[in-house]
Amino acid sequence: MSEKAVLFDIGSTLIAGPDISPAKHISRLLGLPDREKGRVADLLMCTDFTCHRHVCRELAGKFTVPDDLEKHMESLWREQEISAGEIAGASRAVGWVKSLGFKVGLVSDIWAPYHRAFLRACPEAAAMVDYAALSFREGIKKPCREIFLRALDGLGVSPENAWMVGDTYENDLAPAMRLGIKTVWVLCRPEKEYPAMSGVLTGSLKRPDIMISSIAQLPETNLE
Repeated sequence: MSEKAVLFDIGSTLIAGPDISPAKHISRLLGLPDREKGRVADLLMCTDFTCHRHVCRELAGKFTVPDDLEKHMESLWREQEISAGEIAGASRAVGWVKSLGFKVGLVSDIWAPYHRAFLRACPEAAAMVDYAALSFREGIKKPCREIFLRALDGLGVSPENAWMVGDTYENDLAPAMRLGIKTVWVLCRPEKEYPAMSGVLTGSLKRPDIMISSIAQLPETNLE
């Protein structure tokens, strides 16, 4: 029998955290406009930082930084390590997937301290993970297809035998669908997904296989 797997995004799919992303927070600290936060996000999410001082050194090599950067980064790092809470039903959903015989994978754009927050918030779900393709370890972010391929390879699963569960159409679902992975769209933040929702409704974007409003509804679906 062929191996099968379900890949989960982490942020806003399994856990919820601060309203302002660390990239936006740091961009404002550096005096950069919000449109520049992508440069900061690429650095944060694709580097395996060991501590807040490591972040400061990398930022200082690429941006003009304030004198009190280390103080602010220490505070942000600590906050990010404890700021996540499990979304209701997340661990149950992962356990349900596991009970059906699926392997469990993670494909997530995440940085080191927030990953620690996930481990604190969802120890049961984290213990069921067979392979995690995390951007800060892989050095690449979604929607790059390579991070999905690394997850599939790590799990020993072919795309047609995999599902991707995520809240973002552009980063989670679209690249998965292009690889032939089936998809579950967790529409927990519809206000952020209006353009994609419009595209799906008008037929300009491919419709996901399953749409739910919360990860808690996953056990009510039919994953074949």
